[in-house]
This record gives sequence, structure tokens and C-alpha cells, in this order.
Amino acid sequence: MIPVVSIEQIKNNLKTNDFLLNCKIPMGYSQGLPVLMIKNDCLCVTFPYLKYKITGKVDKTLVFPLRYGITLEIPTEKIVCFEDYEYREEFRNIDFDKPIGFFRHEALKGYDKKQYNECRMKLMNEYDKAINAILGNTGYTPSDEKQMRELLQLLTEPSLLPMYKAIDSDFYNKYLARG
Repeated sequence: MIPVVSIEQIKNNLKTNDFLLNCKIPMGYSQGLPVLMIKNDCLCVTFPYLKYKITGKVDKTLVFPLRYGITLEIPTEKIVCFEDYEYREEFRNIDFDKPIGFFRHEALKGYDKKQYNECRMKLMNEYDKAINAILGNTGYTPSDEKQMRELLQLLTEPSLLPMYKAIDSDFYNKYLARG
């Protein structure tokens, strides 16, 4: 049996990975929400990176486009891809130096920092459930899938949705598409 996998542990391990440290993602970029995908029959996760710029005004932190992506195979955490989205055809008309939205978007305006962080942790637990179900460690119910979809739709900045769709349309259609 494959050991139970934690998305938070994968994120933490990535922060000290020599490859990430040497790929020269500029200072100030943060991990966006992970994208789960199947590549050549292997479960993978892409961590997109973007930057935010604080303006000093409430709910007016600038959100910039997703710029870089690092894809790892799960459960080995082997890096299988690094991508600068500036060179990807689907992103050719994006100005990565211009903001595309604000944090917090409308759906989150009623959330304080504690509530936001609680939602984010619930979402990370839902990622764990999905990953471990795919790996055969646990079950995954329609209720689990619904919860993950609702949390992703709540926490994902609307201005980033087209970019998430370009990164992986299957993940987008399953979890981020409305309706």
C-alpha cells in the first residue's frame, strides 16, 4: 500500500527542493492553488506561482497572472515539469506585469483572516482525500467531490479561472467550472 499523502507536506517539501531553488522563480511569487492531473497514467500535481501586491487598502491587494508552474508526480514528488507560462501559446496575450484582479474577491469579502484560513485548510484536506483515493488508500464520495468543488470555487480568484482552465481543462471542468 502507498503511504498516505498530504498536499501540505508536498508543498513544504517543494520549498526546499534544489530544483525549485535553482529554477530562479523571482522573489515575491507565491504558490497558487494546486491542480491535480493524470499524465501518462501517473497522478501529478501542478503548483502554479503568481504574485500579489499589497496596496494598503482593504480588499485591494493586486492579483497578477499565474506565471510559473512546477509539476510533481505523486507520491514520489519527482519534478516532471517546470514551465514559464509566458512561453505557452494559451497565455500569449497576457501581460504578466499587469494585475488582473483583487484579493479578496466578492465571494470572500465577508470572511476574516481566520475564516479564510479555515476554508483553505478544509480545501487542503479535500485535496488529501482526492489524492489518497486516486492512489487507492481511501474512498472518495460524491460528497467529498462536492465539498472540494465548493471550496475551490470559493477560494479561487475569478480573474485566474481562465488560466487554471488553460493549465488543465479536466481539473477545471471537474472542480472550477460553474453549473
